[in-house]
Amino acid sequence: MYRDNSLVPKEAIRLAALGLLAEGDRPYGDLAREVREFATRIVGPSLDLLGTSIELLRFEGLIEPVDGRGMEDNAVLRLTDSGRTALTEYLTSTMRPGVSDLNKLVLALKLRFIDLLSDEDREEQLAALEMMYAGEKARLTDLRDRADRGAGLLAAWLDLEIDQVERRIAWCRDLISN
Repeated sequence: MYRDNSLVPKEAIRLAALGLLAEGDRPYGDLAREVREFATRIVGPSLDLLGTSIELLRFEGLIEPVDGRGMEDNAVLRLTDSGRTALTEYLTSTMRPGVSDLNKLVLALKLRFIDLLSDEDREEQLAALEMMYAGEKARLTDLRDRADRGAGLLAAWLDLEIDQVERRIAWCRDLISN
C-alpha cells in the first residue's frame, strides 16, 4: 500500500482474486481469466496490473488449493482465513482522489465486493467515497469559478464534470441512508 493506505496496482489485482474466491472456490484457470477480464474491461490491457501471479497469493498463504497443486493442474482454489483478512484490509483501504485508471479499477472492485464487508465497514466506505467526491466537487467548482469565460470549452466541460460528481454524491447519500 501507499503511505496514505491506498492500494498500489498489484493490490488491486489481489483484491479482485481474493474477492472472487470469497464468493466461492474456483479453478485456477477460471480465477485468472475472471480477474484479467474484469481489470481489462475497466482499464484496458495493462501488463503493470496483470503481472501479479495467483501463485504468489498461494505462496503467501492467502489462497490454497482444495485439490491438486495450482496452475500446473488447474487446481480448485479457495480463500484462507489470512486471505479473508487481507481482503477486508483491501476493501477498507483509502481511495485516492482524482481520476486515473487505477482509481477506477480500485473503485469498481470495492463496489463489486462491498457486500463482503460488515454493515459498519460498508457504511464507512460509502461515507469515505462521498467525502472524496465532495473534495473533487470543491476543486472543480473552484476551477470553474476561475475559468475564463472565453477559454474554449473548459467552462462547459467543468459544468459537466460538476454535474456528474454531484450525482455521485447523491448516489452515495442514498446508499448510506438505505
